Amino acid sequence: MKTTFQSTEVVISMFKLLRLLVMVLLVPVLLAGCLAPGAESVEPRVPTDAEVEQYNASVAPAERIVCRREIPVGSNIPKRLCRLVKDVEETSTFHREQLRRSLH
Repeated sequence: MKTTFQSTEVVISMFKLLRLLVMVLLVPVLLAGCLAPGAESVEPRVPTDAEVEQYNASVAPAERIVCRREIPVGSNIPKRLCRLVKDVEETSTFHREQLRRSLH
């Protein structure tokens, strides 16, 4: 009878140890998940018209910023999108090339 009781105590203490180990490993993972930026993270600040004008006055034409209001897919609310002129031109060139390839 004494060995059965001791075995039960060993199993219970092992179970408690396992539960403690899981808690020690799981809690930091859960907390890290809560702290990680997700879809609700803050969007980058869009520069004002005055900031864009001030920046554009001091850079080359290809480095200038252009801003426009675009309606994202799945939304009716337009958002202000600012990009460099050279990025807009590269994107336009890429899309024209893709269209040309698909039509020929």
